[in-house]
Formats: sequence, structure tokens, C-alpha cells
Amino acid sequence: MSDQHKGSDWAGVYEAAMAQQHLKVPYREMGPHYGLEEVQAAVEAMQGDILTLGPCLKRFQQEFAQYLGCEYAFGVSSCTGALEIATQLLEIEAGDEVIVPGITFIASAIPLLRVGAKVVFADLDPETYLVSADTIAEKITEKTKAIYVVHMYGMPADMGPIMELARQHGLKVVEDCAHSAGAEYQGRKAGTIGDIGCFSFHTVKNITTLGEGGMLVTNNKEYADLVPLSRWVGMDMYQDQEHYWLPFFYDIKRVKNRIPFNFCMGEVQANVGRVQLKKLDWMNRRRNEIARRMTEGIQDLDGIRTPHVLADRTHAFHLYPVLFDGSPWGADINAFIGMLFYEFGIKTAPHYLPPYQFEIFQEMGYPKELCPQAEKIYGQLTNTPMNLALTDAQVDYMVDSIRKTVAKLQRGEKEPQRNYQ
Repeated sequence: MSDQHKGSDWAGVYEAAMAQQHLKVPYREMGPHYGLEEVQAAVEAMQGDILTLGPCLKRFQQEFAQYLGCEYAFGVSSCTGALEIATQLLEIEAGDEVIVPGITFIASAIPLLRVGAKVVFADLDPETYLVSADTIAEKITEKTKAIYVVHMYGMPADMGPIMELARQHGLKVVEDCAHSAGAEYQGRKAGTIGDIGCFSFHTVKNITTLGEGGMLVTNNKEYADLVPLSRWVGMDMYQDQEHYWLPFFYDIKRVKNRIPFNFCMGEVQANVGRVQLKKLDWMNRRRNEIARRMTEGIQDLDGIRTPHVLADRTHAFHLYPVLFDGSPWGADINAFIGMLFYEFGIKTAPHYLPPYQFEIFQEMGYPKELCPQAEKIYGQLTNTPMNLALTDAQVDYMVDSIRKTVAKLQRGEKEPQRNYQ
């Protein structure tokens, strides 16, 4: 534990704020809408003969593939599990280099570290906060084997030039779509453009399968034939035997010379996911409504930068990132976050830290200053609450509070009034 975190009582501060009803807009760890239809779907699945890798999962996979417009989809235990399988399928090994964005959740890199590959961080485009073909190109070497593109916050990266660059260099592309279920790039769903797409159904995401879950999608038949083995300990059922038990009814095999794991999704999760999938488009529309309301209310403020949605993309708005630059008034992002929390009762979340600044990468010798744009963005960014429980009144309160916060910081009022004990 670093010195700056020793003795921290942030959990106590947050609990006190909640207990005294100080938080007007908490940063809720929830994503999609749940109703009685999900409960019914869960009960139906529980009454089936099998509770994993059964008919509910098969239907969920088919419906997800149809929704995206891709050939194959496989339900798995998490997006991290999907990325683990993708890393196996692409035969990424120790010594290989894989390009990853300078800002992403650590799960984008974990499967690469597990096989001993070198994670090469590409900087971000300052307009989109995403990697681009230009930022990726300068990181390609003769050891580069793949590019892991992350559609951060819910907006797809500029995949056309990225795919052209990848093909020029013979590289595979994995789309990390943990934030972007339902998002589109030039009319195509995120996850269907690269070689493999990986989705998250974690509790905070745009759809969830009871808190955990994920999906791997692809148009590549070779990969599709191997995913069932990668997903379930390499188990290959024998076919066309004279007797089902001779020599045995299944064998265990390696996948791409790797020993597989268990990344299965249960039937109850899958059946709930089917209901969630039917709601995804309208849930994303509501997220876009919230985002538009926020943007219209604060985009004119000095020092504030709101998300810019490009015309050729549909944003899923998993998160609503706000950049604050108060340097002309001697105020930083911490003053902005602190005033919103302590004075106005709005909890925001300043993620994501560039992964190479975590201890796990620092131990490997990565410098803390590696991607200048990523570090600049992180130093100015926080995410306001974004979930389907938000009311228009709460959104308007956030707009009003941000406007008041900026005005106070402009006047040099850096210390917030603490409106609770």
C-alpha cells in the first residue's frame, strides 16, 4: 500500500454522507433496468433439466449474434474470460507485443500478462479519448502480433483506418466492447469489425446477466470451432461411436497448444440476458437522452469539455466523461470533484487510471509517464453518474451544480462548504 493511501477513511466518509442523506446523486453501482420479466426468466431457467451450457444459453447466443449481425457468439463468465479465450485463439505468447490503449480497465491487459506478452500502450486521440490508427502505428514493431482496441465510455474507435493498418501489417484485432454493447460504427455494431469482439455483462454495464457474464463474438469459423473447447476445459465430446461409453464419452484437448480454462455461463444468467438484450436499444436511448441533457446544460462552460459524438457513430454512453481544466484559475480536477461531492452531494468517478501506473506494471519497469495525452486526459477527467435510475430532475440538479461549481472555482473558492458532519 502506498503512503498516500495509508490511514485513508474514504469508505467512512462515503458512508457518513449516505447515512446523513447528503448525497443527492450517488454514483450507483448499477447499470440496466431489471423488472419482473427478468425474475420470470430466471425461474423458468431454474426449472430446466440443466443449469449450464443448455438451451437458454444456445438461444441467447443465437439472439446476440443476430442482434449484432455476426456469425458466431459464445456466452462466457466475463469479458475478461472472453479476452482470455481471444488471447488463446490468437496464439499470443511470451515475447509477443500487443498494443493496448493508454487508458482502459486493467482487464484489457491481464490476459496478455498471464502469457508473458509485452503490453505496449498506445496514446489517445485528444478529441475522442480513444486510440486511433495514428497513435497505434507509431507503436508497431516486428514483434507486434495484435491490437486490442477498447471502445471506452461507449463510443467506438475509428475502426476503418485501424483495420486497414492491421491488415497492412498482418495483425489481428480484438475489440474490447465492455463499454459499448449496442454502439455502432458506420452502421456496424461494435464487436463485429475486428477478428474477435469481447463483451461484458457486469452489474454496471449496459446489460447484465445477474452481475457477471460476457460474450465472445466472431465471424471466423476456425475460432468459432475452438471456442467451446476453450470455454470448457478442452472437453471434446466423441461422435459416431458404436457404444457411447467406449473408449470414453469425451476427450480433453489443448487449444492452440494451450491448456483451456472454465469460462462457462449458467442457464439462469443466459435466460436473464435474453430479456436484457430485448431492452438494450431502449436502455441505450435513455442513456443518450441523459447525455444530451447533460451536454446541453454544461457545454458552454469555460473549462468544461463534454463528450463529442461523431456523426458516423452511435454512442452507448456506458459512462459520461467530463473534462475539467481549471488551470487559468488555479483549480484542478480534485477541486472540481471535491466541491461536487462535499457541497452539492454528487459523487463522480475519476476513472480510468492509465494501467501502466499500477503497481503490477511499475514492478515490470514501465515508466509512469508514457502516454502524454492519456495522462493529460486522466488528469482532467471524471465521470458523472450515468444509470437508468437517474431522473430528469437529478440530471438537471447535476447540471446546475456543475455550473455553480465552475463559477465558484473561477472566483477562487477552492474549499467547498461541507454540508454534513
